[in-house]
Amino acid sequence: MKNLILITFAALTAIFVLQGCEKARLADISEGKLKATKTELSPYQTDTLLFMGAAAADSVNWTITPAGQDGIRINGNVAIITFFKEGTYTVSAQKASGGVTRSISIKVVKGAPVYPTDSGTTKTTLVTSTSPDTVAFIPITGDIRVTTAYFRLPSRDSVILNLNLQTLNTYCSKGIIQYTSTLDASQNFSLDIINIRAPKNCAGATSPDWQTWTGMVFKTKFIGLGTHKLTITYNNITYTGTIVVTTSNTTINWNYTSGIVIPDKVIDL
Repeated sequence: MKNLILITFAALTAIFVLQGCEKARLADISEGKLKATKTELSPYQTDTLLFMGAAAADSVNWTITPAGQDGIRINGNVAIITFFKEGTYTVSAQKASGGVTRSISIKVVKGAPVYPTDSGTTKTTLVTSTSPDTVAFIPITGDIRVTTAYFRLPSRDSVILNLNLQTLNTYCSKGIIQYTSTLDASQNFSLDIINIRAPKNCAGATSPDWQTWTGMVFKTKFIGLGTHKLTITYNNITYTGTIVVTTSNTTINWNYTSGIVIPDKVIDL
């Protein structure tokens, strides 16, 4: 009888521990997390970070420790950071209204792999040969915010410019933005944003719906000084602009305030 009581007590304790862990895990998921395009980079490379615990319109407090060796551009729950000196940095984000602070460690190492250049011109996440019983293709609605990943050679005559996509509406947390992009031999950019691919009924997801984000949608290549065309097709609308690279800065000429939105249009690096 004594053994039975001990076994029962142990089983109940295990259940309570598991329930506590599950509650902690769910709380962690509900508060979101911090994503970075890269967690190891060289000095003067840019990194794009997304705080999943806030919406694009939320005010977010960003901190970098140690401070004073970086440049940061903030747009709601997205931060674009350039680190000027080697070291290990902790980047933290918290809603201005309060809540849990999320952090991520970024290592800046001299000689760390600078974005290796890719062969070919086309990149895609498009998958068509899937079973309709297990996969759903979800139309994207609302604005898509575009941020940049960027690196300039010390000679200042060439840059790497890539784009990250973030939906402002929320979708299945296991969803993937389907797209096809081309960075052609003439150094012009074109991108076709198609839809979101996700498990049917969001099967297997333990997180709530959130904004869908994908980084580095183009092949990684150096582009030279001059003017380069940028064309993005989304929901049967074609958006056009230019990317102008000079020895002083890189400017994205983009006149749209809805649909495809690019908040940061001048990169002074």
